Amino acid sequence: KLGFKSFDSFEQVRDKVNYVPSRRGLFDPDAEYVLGVDGGSTTTKVALVNRATLEIVAEHYGRTHGDPIAAVKNCLRKVQTQLDGAEPRITLAATTGSSRELLGVFLETPAVYNEIIAHTVGTTFFQSKVDTIFEIGGQDAKYVLINNGVPIDYAMNEACSAGTGSFLEESAAGDLNIKAAQDIGPIALNSKRPLKFGEHCSAFINSDIRKAITQGARQEDIVAGLVFSIVANYLNRVVGNRKIGEHIVLQGGVAKNEAVPLAFAHMTGKTITVPPDPELMGCFGVARLAVQKLDDGLLKAGSWSIATLLGEEITYGKSFTCKACDNSCNIRRLNVGGHRYPFGGRCSLYTNMRKKRATNDDSIRDLTVVRTQMMFEEHAPKPGSLTVRTDKVVGVPVAFSVHSLWPLYSWYFHALGVRTVLSEKVSAEGIARQESNYCFPVEIAHGAVQDLLDRGVDYLFLPHFRDMPSEEEAPVHACVCPLTQGLPFLIRQAFGLDDAKILRPLVSFNHGWDASRPAFEELALQLGFTRGEGARAYGLGVAAYQEFLRAYRKKGQEVLAEIRANPDTLYVALLGRPYNAFTRDANMGIPRKITSQGVTVVPFDMIYDPESEIFSNNYWYYGQQDMKAVNRVKEIPNLYLTWISNFSCAPDSFLLHYVRWMMGQKPYLVLEIDSHTADAGLDTRVEAFLDIVESYRRHVKPIKEKPFQRRYDIVAKKEFCDVVDNLTGERIDIRDPRVTLVWPSMGQYSVEAVQTAATKQGIRSVHLPLPDVHSTQLARTVASGKECIPSLLVLGSILKFFAEHPPNRADEIFVVFVPSTLGPCRTGQYHVLYERLFDEMGWKNITQLVCGAENSYREMGPMFTRDVWRALVLGDFFTDARVGIKLLAKDVEAGLATHARVWARVRRALGLSAKALMAELAKATAELAAIPRWRTLEDVKKVLIVGEIYVRRDDFSVEEIVEFLISKGVYPKVSGTTEWLSYTDYARHYLMRDRRKRDGMLKWVREGGLLEEAWFYVEELWKGSVEHKIALLFASTGLCVEVPTDIDRIIDESKNVFVTPDIESEATISPAVAAAAMKEGFSGVAIIAPFGCLIGRLAEGVYAPWAKSRGYPVIALENDGQRYPPNIIARMEVFAHNVLRFEPDRAVLPSERDDAVVSPILWHHGPSSAEIHVDNCATCGSGCAQPRR
Repeated sequence: KLGFKSFDSFEQVRDKVNYVPSRRGLFDPDAEYVLGVDGGSTTTKVALVNRATLEIVAEHYGRTHGDPIAAVKNCLRKVQTQLDGAEPRITLAATTGSSRELLGVFLETPAVYNEIIAHTVGTTFFQSKVDTIFEIGGQDAKYVLINNGVPIDYAMNEACSAGTGSFLEESAAGDLNIKAAQDIGPIALNSKRPLKFGEHCSAFINSDIRKAITQGARQEDIVAGLVFSIVANYLNRVVGNRKIGEHIVLQGGVAKNEAVPLAFAHMTGKTITVPPDPELMGCFGVARLAVQKLDDGLLKAGSWSIATLLGEEITYGKSFTCKACDNSCNIRRLNVGGHRYPFGGRCSLYTNMRKKRATNDDSIRDLTVVRTQMMFEEHAPKPGSLTVRTDKVVGVPVAFSVHSLWPLYSWYFHALGVRTVLSEKVSAEGIARQESNYCFPVEIAHGAVQDLLDRGVDYLFLPHFRDMPSEEEAPVHACVCPLTQGLPFLIRQAFGLDDAKILRPLVSFNHGWDASRPAFEELALQLGFTRGEGARAYGLGVAAYQEFLRAYRKKGQEVLAEIRANPDTLYVALLGRPYNAFTRDANMGIPRKITSQGVTVVPFDMIYDPESEIFSNNYWYYGQQDMKAVNRVKEIPNLYLTWISNFSCAPDSFLLHYVRWMMGQKPYLVLEIDSHTADAGLDTRVEAFLDIVESYRRHVKPIKEKPFQRRYDIVAKKEFCDVVDNLTGERIDIRDPRVTLVWPSMGQYSVEAVQTAATKQGIRSVHLPLPDVHSTQLARTVASGKECIPSLLVLGSILKFFAEHPPNRADEIFVVFVPSTLGPCRTGQYHVLYERLFDEMGWKNITQLVCGAENSYREMGPMFTRDVWRALVLGDFFTDARVGIKLLAKDVEAGLATHARVWARVRRALGLSAKALMAELAKATAELAAIPRWRTLEDVKKVLIVGEIYVRRDDFSVEEIVEFLISKGVYPKVSGTTEWLSYTDYARHYLMRDRRKRDGMLKWVREGGLLEEAWFYVEELWKGSVEHKIALLFASTGLCVEVPTDIDRIIDESKNVFVTPDIESEATISPAVAAAAMKEGFSGVAIIAPFGCLIGRLAEGVYAPWAKSRGYPVIALENDGQRYPPNIIARMEVFAHNVLRFEPDRAVLPSERDDAVVSPILWHHGPSSAEIHVDNCATCGSGCAQPRR
């Protein structure tokens, strides 16, 4: 029996692969030709293309061997042979690929174009509707996403070759002894059961091949499995979480293997088109592009001779250092054909010289530099003007809010007489102190802090930057992302700093500029001054900032007038955030790259339209300004946008959807960067974008876009709500039989109980299918894939449900329940995204019931909310009881049968009345208590699983760590849904108290604050009573673990250890509950979050170092909708080992042992001789963990 699962045969998807017929032509000595050259890092391709017919008449595909010039000469010799020595009339020569600039010098042609635009132009010739390009070569693999003929996203493989042709050739040549690459496809096509090998790299796939051979697998099934493996590797390592469209073209040399496009069709479920000569799309595309440029008058014809080119050589002259900017690039002089050309540099200065492209330095400006000068020089205190009143020095990391509020900060300290020092560099030592995988700006902040500490400052100024005045109407405020807010808390833990060294005022302007005055008065006290002095200094700082805003916005109006007055001149608005788009530490020189192409760069906050309408519930401050800047760009024909993002930027995963919808067919550029981003790749993207804009302005006529129209709205009532038909004006009660309320997963027992509670209230109610491994794959067919996993899992379940129940019947309305927030988490964007996606899919009879955390999800009124509370309490306890049965029962199968039986009865009772429920629950818990068991709760170690609310409660997301710990004999207690609701109640009450303090008692009482708070206490007493009664019954079962539940006390005790309550999210409650649980007898904590979740990484960043310092086992896991890979399983093994050996009285501090820490998030315990360590595989750059004893 084979130990591998298998795919369906290729026959199942043969109708999903289309081959475009070849268009080869015959050589005509009287015709004019274009020489297209694609110089790649491993292969070089040349095509001779008839200028009139665009038919290839000769071509060659050869190896580069590290010498692009020799490689192109070899290709030219092959072309010459194919023409029988005839000399074609070449009037255009064009180059693309990674060697394009060097080859452009060799050919002495200005027609040098990047590979993104070249491949797009080549591909669209054969498939005009293409929206996705997959390209796989020998060692390179690329992905291009196209919108309206414009490339908008791009990716390629890095060090790993697992998704390329060499992986396939090398794997087949080994134990399978298939020496010729062209034999792989025919052998694979004979397979009836292609084996599932997974996404192994080439270093490990051979062990699977040998295993399959020894088990008697057929050669064709193994080879077909290799084909599927290359496709899986490509989709996961190159495409990753990016969007895959509906019209896919597969190109590159590997596309000639007929089994590969079939495997792509199978794994994507979409139709794949293969163009003729798929390996030549780059050189053909650049030839076609050159013809287009010639026709547009942007390129002049010339004359090239193959014979002459074969005799040319490039020689290298003396190099020099460019002084045009601070980069100090080394520039080489190249000699060819009797001409000398400067070559190199990070920008296009010398490329422009070679191409004789003039740029007027007086008119082409980088206005981000103007912004920086206004912020840090013109509207900051003048050097030497400070009257020093203390010998203490305050260090200010140039990060985050400093790039927005420096006039306020600098004048505040100046007025107090405190000397400030700005960070000057980003220290690698500081970056290494990060406690989680943060984004590039947080990485920079860590490095900046280290620089200041190295310079011996007395204090670090790390404001808790929470929000700014909103550009939108209440209740939508203007917060910043969780990591920006959490920076002082992350830095404190990462560097082990004492609170006395950190200046951490709460910067919150949501309620006006005076709202933060008390925080800066406290800051003055910390520095040795009086409150009055602090208040005066703060007032001066605010005035300075407001003066900066007036001057900056006046400059913006002047720039807008200039742009409108010069409609033939191109301008690019730079969007993102000031701390990543406008600073040299973070923007990788992108503004310079654009201006060196002859285009002025304008910062988004200089020209945004504050009055324009944007997507609803946009509660991020910079997101609001960005979206209003997008409106400005859309309005002005000669203004385009470049968006600078960072890998794992949570807000951008939604904001960039809105950009796409707002921009329509107008092209824009998104650059995702981090500290590892290749400079050459940015050059390619910028060049491609400007080429596309140029073509768009010349050829594309704007089309009238269809306005978005919402068919249904939800209107709340005292009890329940109405569905309003915007077409007819009819108000339909949600209990009307035409309406179906649809619940997303929140764990099996919780969602089933909530559905029952809704049905009890007369609401027709169903729940979505529970998510599985295919849910995210399904969601990514309509989303980008960069959104957080909860939104994708729910979206995948929605797509699956409505595939079976199309929401288009006139007599049926579906209402999907979607939770929301007012920030800083992304949850509040789910419903905004879903609404537009539903519209794109043509779903009209569907709307959303959006309930907010700020209201504790009480939009349906008190009667409904009470039943839902009972349902969720039951869901939590029945989930725990099931874990207890799996861990403790003598006969697990019989125990689970009992659990299922009593759950069905309890659920029926829930649908009757509270009295019936409690009576049935008493019987049910008695039956659960009677389940025979072979050990008790006191015999097992306990781990608390905390983190983001959805992934910790959704069975699919959390089950892998839960089942893993159960298999190790550990009780995994998952923090409940009711804990989260109790926290939202705490946050709601916190805001009530803040309002009372801010408004004063008289105004608070007059505006209903007293009554609101009184009802809050009544509600809390009732909820606590219900939970306590149910908890007592489940305590008698001996199956459920108790956890700390006094949220007020827990947060109060932890607010000076982790984060303050002002950060409203799981990052506040999860570390606090985790610490309380460890103090009350738990043996470890697992922090689980969606991949890239800022809340999860903030929770990890503040809790993990605290736990490590006490010897507490901790592991942080991120869920991406797939099963955990081997390196994560290895970490889980280590964690379980540590939990099983943990004894509270044996926990030690790091300083007491040398071998304690082997990972930034895993803490190891027990005698060193028995300890598990982790080695990292060095075969490729992935660094997979391998456990050893």
